[in-house]
Amino acid sequence: MIRNGNHVAILAGGTSQERVISLLSAEQLQKWLAGTPYTPYIIDIQGASWTYTLPDGRCVQVDKNTFSLPLPDGAVTLDLALISTHGTPGENGLLQGYLELMNIPFSSGNTFTQAVSFHKSACKRFLQGVVPLLPSLDIRRFEDLDLEAIRREIGFPLFVKPNDNGSSVGVKKVRNGNELHQAVSETLQISADVMLERFCPGTELSCGMVKIGNRTTVFPVAEIRSPSEFFDFKTKYDGSSQEIVPAEIPLPMSERVQQYTAAAYERLGCRGMARADFILHDGTPYFLEINTCPGLTAESIVPKQVRAMGRAMPDLLVDLLDSMRP
Repeated sequence: MIRNGNHVAILAGGTSQERVISLLSAEQLQKWLAGTPYTPYIIDIQGASWTYTLPDGRCVQVDKNTFSLPLPDGAVTLDLALISTHGTPGENGLLQGYLELMNIPFSSGNTFTQAVSFHKSACKRFLQGVVPLLPSLDIRRFEDLDLEAIRREIGFPLFVKPNDNGSSVGVKKVRNGNELHQAVSETLQISADVMLERFCPGTELSCGMVKIGNRTTVFPVAEIRSPSEFFDFKTKYDGSSQEIVPAEIPLPMSERVQQYTAAAYERLGCRGMARADFILHDGTPYFLEINTCPGLTAESIVPKQVRAMGRAMPDLLVDLLDSMRP
């Protein structure tokens, strides 16, 4: 068994609608780590199949009993894990549970942190009193819609959001009760429960950060300008949106968003890189969600923020991996 402490598993893929983006992030991570002391291996996770593709195109399966790869020149033990799996199982705590059992250092929060932060309503409840939040309600399967309560507590228009999806997958804006019934019915096809959240017009902002050892770095705030009514799955990845870094908002407001990002990160117990999203309305940045395994393609928001602060992603990743080593 070959072990040198520098073999890094980039865990990617998954079974959510974010699978393709996850694999693109993994490929970019591999490029950034080329030439560093670390040797990356992209592991494509699809259920129980954890596949590594050899340079000649052959595929081998990870030995999950030892977290190792049976390569032609001998088995290689995977020492560290960079989690690039958006959605399930990498962002909701399932993957972290396995890594904790195997005592493998990994780049995100622990199982509890991931489970809480991935579920939108649970995350908001956990952050009550920490960051500004918009009014919301949960709707579960087979639960009747109380339109009067919804009008009173949230009002129309509102957003229907699956509680356990990322990248705005399944998010719908509805304007009345008729649209609401259809949107909730459709969203419950992909999620066990949904969150109804007040629609709030404003400026969409996003702020990333990283904690390496005891050193916290909050990145410059990004301003998102989308041609759609909101920053949905399509505009996130088709190149039609603009991400302006740093955001064209007053400096005190940027600092406030950075403070809220750090407060949410610490309250949830995040580790590694994360990104919090906000909507700025009437002078208040309302927290929307936190992404604990953010996209890391070359054109993703976090790498743009890192570049804006004058750092190179390879250097940041090496610092992060160095801090993960036992």
